[in-house]
Amino acid sequence: MKKIAIIGGGACGSAALIELIIQSITAKLQDQISFVLIERKEKAGYGLAFGSKQRSHILNTQADLMGIYANEPAHFAEWLKENGRKYRDDVKSESDEDNAYTSRLLYGHYVSQQLDETIEKAKKNNVSVERIKDEAYNIDKLENEKLLIHLSSENTVEVDEVLLAPGTPKPNIFTQFKENSNYIDFPWPTKRLLEKTNKNDHVGVLGSSLSAIDTVMTLVDNGHEGKITMFSPDGMLPRVQPDEDKGFERKYLTLANLHKLKRDKGHTPRAKELFRLFIKDVEAAEGKSLDWKSFNRHSKDPLPLLEYDIEVAEKGGDLLSNMAYSMRYDTSTIWSWMSLHEQILFTKWLGRHWTITRHAIPLYNAKRLAKLLKEGKLEIIPQNNKVEFLEDKNCFKIATGKDGVFEVDKLVNATGSAGRLEEMDNVLVQNLLEKKYLKPHPIGGAVINTHTMQCMSEADGDHIYGVGHLVNGMLMDVNAVWFNVRTIARLASEIIFKTTTNGHI
Repeated sequence: MKKIAIIGGGACGSAALIELIIQSITAKLQDQISFVLIERKEKAGYGLAFGSKQRSHILNTQADLMGIYANEPAHFAEWLKENGRKYRDDVKSESDEDNAYTSRLLYGHYVSQQLDETIEKAKKNNVSVERIKDEAYNIDKLENEKLLIHLSSENTVEVDEVLLAPGTPKPNIFTQFKENSNYIDFPWPTKRLLEKTNKNDHVGVLGSSLSAIDTVMTLVDNGHEGKITMFSPDGMLPRVQPDEDKGFERKYLTLANLHKLKRDKGHTPRAKELFRLFIKDVEAAEGKSLDWKSFNRHSKDPLPLLEYDIEVAEKGGDLLSNMAYSMRYDTSTIWSWMSLHEQILFTKWLGRHWTITRHAIPLYNAKRLAKLLKEGKLEIIPQNNKVEFLEDKNCFKIATGKDGVFEVDKLVNATGSAGRLEEMDNVLVQNLLEKKYLKPHPIGGAVINTHTMQCMSEADGDHIYGVGHLVNGMLMDVNAVWFNVRTIARLASEIIFKTTTNGHI
């Protein structure tokens, strides 16, 4: 009997257990496979991402792409039609349920419910599922190729395969401020953020992306009256996601054309070629040439740009944003075709502009941000280059290259999830990194076999798998649930294959 452990019970860990149970039942493996879910919280399905009780923390993807089942993307929208009306305050959209942007907590309720129902199905079909409320902090490989998981309770669990689903990794940067009572190292859980800030504090927020926006929304939702200043290297806000986009039909930047390019030119897609094809598609749809330098938002006044984005989002989006969203199902394939050198160039030249376009603010929250900026309650400052704490004034000083020096009472690190393994504040990840069970990818996350999701390392990762943000460097869309459940389906199929064949055909 093979025993499979899933470490982490957030959306990815829950999706993995759900898919593994479904495949085990259909393959009639009740006598050959069992599962153990290790999650430190009482309830699984939520994690940091979908456990927030702040109703303004909403999904930035519409409901009909958020199904927890790999081949049923519209399942959440269907669930919402049956269950969403009793949570109507959690649905922040004027559209129907298919296009709704719900609170993350409501989505967490959905995932948790699907997990509980699937575990009940497992019991009825005699598939063993054990749940352990504990934290895994280390793994040893045994001589019999099994894995020994060490838990904080000092108990151990011996298994055949391990799936790592640690969720949103807190960054371990700015460690010099770790013990400072005026510093909040992560916006989640929101309880810590609210306990450590007073309503009249001038709060500085490091970052201007979705994590930073969530931080602002948390403060405002809970009656914060003091000023809030966001600091980031570029000062760029994400663009605004329409409730319903108009769609975009690409003619040039397609998988077929890129494959033809590989055949004809004998090299993998290059960053410059991708950008040229992107331009060609947008200009063909526009019917004229465009001044692409004017689209550079680096260090520009964010309010006029935000107001423009809100206006176009209300009309279904512009060609630039619709083009980017039309690529959602192809970006991971294109990314996998690129060489590491070209991936690094893309990240350096276009990465941030791609991110703010592809991972946009829901319209509901964008309007609230614009109001705060107009009222002077919120300010966004680019080019921050030095942060220090002034003991004599009991405040933080942030030096910037554009508008000088700022002093804030409290400082929140909302720069987003840690990208590199060594920057992840996670004991298990750090221990596996030290043992070389995980190998860092140059762009971020761990090196994996993208077909099976197995971790590839010097110490051999045949029995360790990774999903979600843990593998952010090799996979492009790890922030998207629909993408993660697809990779999880491949991973589950690999484990089921190994179970049914014992490694032999």
